Amino acid sequence: MKKPLFLMMLVLAVLTTACEKSTLSGTSNDVIGRRGADDPTLPPPANLPAAVLNAFTAQFPGATRMEWQAEDGNTWKVKFFLGAERWIAVYNADGSRISLQQKN
Repeated sequence: MKKPLFLMMLVLAVLTTACEKSTLSGTSNDVIGRRGADDPTLPPPANLPAAVLNAFTAQFPGATRMEWQAEDGNTWKVKFFLGAERWIAVYNADGSRISLQQKN
């Protein structure tokens, strides 16, 4: 009788301490570095031309989860979602769109 009671108390102690909220200073509720369907959009790179960002946001105001990539010094690729659909757009540095492709 003592052994099952001890085990139940031990399990209860482990479960209650595992569910405590962290009280460390400097902690945040933000999720960082997690990859998945609910990823936050990463900020655009610092060297992304303003013309490219302005053209993209004007053409796709509902876009989420953008991932920017420099193809070369004059071309930028952005992967993003419109609703549940994944898209890839490629822009020149002047903001003109080169291509748009839906990914399945």
